Amino acid sequence: MKKLLGGLVLSIALAACASEEKKGPVLFEEISPEQSGVKFKNDLTFDEEFNVFTYRNYYNGGGVAIGDVNNDGLADLYFTANLGPNRLYLNKGEFKFEDVTEKAGVGGTRAWSTGVAMADVNGDGWLDIYVCNSGDIAGDNKQNELFINQGDGTFQEQTERTLYQSRGRDLSRTSRSLWPSRSGFLHPCRIF
Repeated sequence: MKKLLGGLVLSIALAACASEEKKGPVLFEEISPEQSGVKFKNDLTFDEEFNVFTYRNYYNGGGVAIGDVNNDGLADLYFTANLGPNRLYLNKGEFKFEDVTEKAGVGGTRAWSTGVAMADVNGDGWLDIYVCNSGDIAGDNKQNELFINQGDGTFQEQTERTLYQSRGRDLSRTSRSLWPSRSGFLHPCRIF
């Protein structure tokens, strides 16, 4: 009898736990790449020479920056990739984006981009893009890249002219970690 009573109590307790939760309003809605135009993927290929065992930060991923690079009042997207080209998407409104990477000249030439920041580096009123590069890729010097916004939909890579370089030691950088100096260069500082 005790076993039957215990089983009945347990069944009632489990039934009470399984009661239907009240659902609130839907906060997010999935938007497909076909709908939005954002088709970025950070694909990693695993091989014997370069993998998580040979490079400890293999799965750290890339980065994303959100800012209005064309001053139209809409938030644009810049994604960094580890083994592929980075991508800039202009916001056209209504969750529609256009890939303008090639036209803008901001795909990057380095392997293993790990982070990105947007800031008006030269004070001209247009957001510039700073990309951190790292990784243990043979033949790549891991130099970071600074793309200066020309205000016409294009950017010029001006790292050598503008930044003191810290090759391969940056996993990410924020716009607050770029400090102007009297020399006319921006000096990346480490924020740990």
